[in-house]
Amino acid sequence: MLRAIIVCSILAITFPANGALTLDSVHPDEPADTTYNERFSTRRSLESLEALTSALDSFRKLTKASAGKIPRQTLEKIGYTGWEMQNLGFENHVGTVKGTLLKQEYLIKKLTYELAQTKARPEDFSQEGLSAAKMDYEKAEKQFQDYWDAFRIAD
Repeated sequence: MLRAIIVCSILAITFPANGALTLDSVHPDEPADTTYNERFSTRRSLESLEALTSALDSFRKLTKASAGKIPRQTLEKIGYTGWEMQNLGFENHVGTVKGTLLKQEYLIKKLTYELAQTKARPEDFSQEGLSAAKMDYEKAEKQFQDYWDAFRIAD
């Protein structure tokens, strides 16, 4: 079983990141490889998550400012305007997404480093590549651990 996992991991690293996918550009001003490698990166997703957090904060302020000006039934139809959702739900949902992104990045870097260590031939992975994989892994591990240590569920 372990041998199969190692072989699959080697194959995953050997092939291009997008494998057999045929990725056409989704916008005339952005090449497909930019969308795939940059827009859909962990870094970019974390930046987008910050923007979403800011939007949720604005929505919370707007809901508070509209209290007494918009009928309660209308607010209920709009949705997500209750205190519990805005003060607990928003926090927990964003925290879950951020934690998942950091966890996935950590696991990818860990597996990449472990794969680099187990390569059958030294020429398959240079010392520089192994060192870089180790540094990436350690950085992702620290980033996830720091987030984990600071994470709290709002209740």
